Amino acid sequence: MAASSRAQVLRLYRALLRESQRFGGYNYRTYAIRRIRDAFRENKNIKDSEKIEELVNKAKANLEVIHRQQAKLPVQLCVAKYCAVLRRSLAVSHLSNIIDSSNS
Repeated sequence: MAASSRAQVLRLYRALLRESQRFGGYNYRTYAIRRIRDAFRENKNIKDSEKIEELVNKAKANLEVIHRQQAKLPVQLCVAKYCAVLRRSLAVSHLSNIIDSSNS
């Protein structure tokens, strides 16, 4: 493997690990890190440049998936928090209507 390819693969490996560390859930985080390490160890002895290029492209695609998942997560959390607040306010509103109607 050429030095530039090796450097590219190492940068990609580090980027995948770094992004996987950002998963909030312990199970997701440890699974992703384990899969990344296992995949890179499994393929470390490959010499065929076409196969290396194919694996690099696959890893880049996986990195993009991780980015998309993490980009969605804050929005999903905001929506979940908003829904919880909305449910609570509706429940309080409903209770106050019941109390008002019973007082009349």
